[in-house]
Amino acid sequence: MSPQIGFVILSHREPRQLLRLVRTLNRLYGDPPIACHHDMAQCPIDTAPFPDNVRFVAPSIRTGWAKWSVVRAFLAALELLYRDADPDWFVLLSGADYPIKRAETVRAELAATTVDALIDYRQVGDTAASALERFGPRNPELDQFESDGNRRLKWSHYQGAELWFPMLRFNDGGRRVRPGRFTWHLPFASPFAPFSRDFPCFYGDHWITADRRAARLLLTPSERHLRLQRHLHRRAIPEESYYQTVLCNEPGVTLDRDNRRYAQWNGGGAHPQLLGVADLPAIMASNAHFARKFDHDDPVLDLIDALLFDGD
Repeated sequence: MSPQIGFVILSHREPRQLLRLVRTLNRLYGDPPIACHHDMAQCPIDTAPFPDNVRFVAPSIRTGWAKWSVVRAFLAALELLYRDADPDWFVLLSGADYPIKRAETVRAELAATTVDALIDYRQVGDTAASALERFGPRNPELDQFESDGNRRLKWSHYQGAELWFPMLRFNDGGRRVRPGRFTWHLPFASPFAPFSRDFPCFYGDHWITADRRAARLLLTPSERHLRLQRHLHRRAIPEESYYQTVLCNEPGVTLDRDNRRYAQWNGGGAHPQLLGVADLPAIMASNAHFARKFDHDDPVLDLIDALLFDGD
């Protein structure tokens, strides 16, 4: 049977881009269940134009880049999705993502797979070669996570000891002041981290596709998962460790390291580059189901639509 797919979308700007994404998903997947967390504090949005199959988390959570609030927003939207619907699979997207494969192709792949999640992961401390030997092939577009610098950074973010000090941060050209902190990373492991030999730390790309079983694990955290949450609450980029660490340590859960996402990192940086018309051949030649990131109303989106809906 063809699996039902639901969508979780995280967004914080560009309401028109979000609406276009939703309408395209509806056209491809036949009005699937969609749960959206849109950060109303960063960008107010009128939800009236959105189709009835879209549910918004209310009230929204004030999110910030690389902060635990991003994980909270995802979990709130995932709970909303499975409260109002019970899809076989869910896909986590940002508002800057876009589908690049027809729905029948995605459904056929998910129906044929024996895994519980398509999720990029590697254990902290692994080299690229050791992760390949232990866990199998990965998404070839995510070389960013295989670099020596990224591996050192992830150890520092998730396992290393930290000292931090309160400070004031100035935003909007100095017009807005907010409390912040300065973090000093220490060259040894934190004695308070929740990780151990039988509960190691994993990390990888944020964007995942997973089945109902994985969703339930994320929505019903164990005491060990709650301790992990408390640890990551004040750590940088927790959204690139929490899902991986929970799912990789769960007995019986099977995972595919290729998360079927296309992105161009160009060897480094905190964000993938924006995709455009010049990237279209590589985008469509990939085995990915979705691509990111796109600028609002970039002409490449019209070209992708023409390919996806050719003959409709």
